[in-house]
Amino acid sequence: MVLITIGASDLDLYRPALTCELLATIPPPAERTVRPARGPDFPRSAQQPMPHAAAPRLPRLLPLALVVALLGAALVFAFGGPAGAQAAQATAEVDGTAANKWEPANVAVRPGGTVTFKITGGVTHPVLSGDGSNAEGDDRFDDSDCGLPQMSKVGDSCQVKFPKAGTYPYFCQVHVTLGMKGVVTVGASAGGGTSTTAAGGEVGGSVVEPPSAAAPPSSGRPVIYWAGWGLFALGALLALLLITLYVRFWPGFSRPKS
Repeated sequence: MVLITIGASDLDLYRPALTCELLATIPPPAERTVRPARGPDFPRSAQQPMPHAAAPRLPRLLPLALVVALLGAALVFAFGGPAGAQAAQATAEVDGTAANKWEPANVAVRPGGTVTFKITGGVTHPVLSGDGSNAEGDDRFDDSDCGLPQMSKVGDSCQVKFPKAGTYPYFCQVHVTLGMKGVVTVGASAGGGTSTTAAGGEVGGSVVEPPSAAAPPSSGRPVIYWAGWGLFALGALLALLLITLYVRFWPGFSRPKS
């Protein structure tokens, strides 16, 4: 066997001889991995791949986002009216008391709503349409079911339906001189006419203010209306985000080349 000796120091410090067998045991240098250049045709999905667990969920979340947006839109349309109009009820009750007063004297209902007049104290509280200036009443609403025969004792009651928006004053035919009057407000002008005492402070001098003096309708919106807008915005933004992620990362989605 031929030994190949490569150098030795002058200080008699020898290194192990480098033989062919030792050379055979030296591993070759590791090869470097060359990454391909990213040209204009390099697929975007290869640059930033979508996590495998999250990618299949994109099409499933899109219908949920659309449902949230539609629910918000429905709430906006359903509760889009002013808060005053929403607060008006379909029915209301006015009680004639033993003190010869209506409790409450002023009520508000929706168009087509019904007001029930009931005697809870005293006797004979017939209801007539009008402000009391005419003892026979007027024809602003149908009071034919609320006359003296129907409203003569405790427990008697009658109902009046108000199909159109407006302000309808009424009074007790027997106790009008004692100020037994009130107003039914129908429609968005809820909180309408109020009663005041005439100058001089005479008994029975209370008058009903005309509709023009009534408080203006509220222009506020109910809280659920703004909640509907919030749901609509949330659903729309979520749907837009999901569509963007689908176009950006979905592996099987083919994009046109520019």
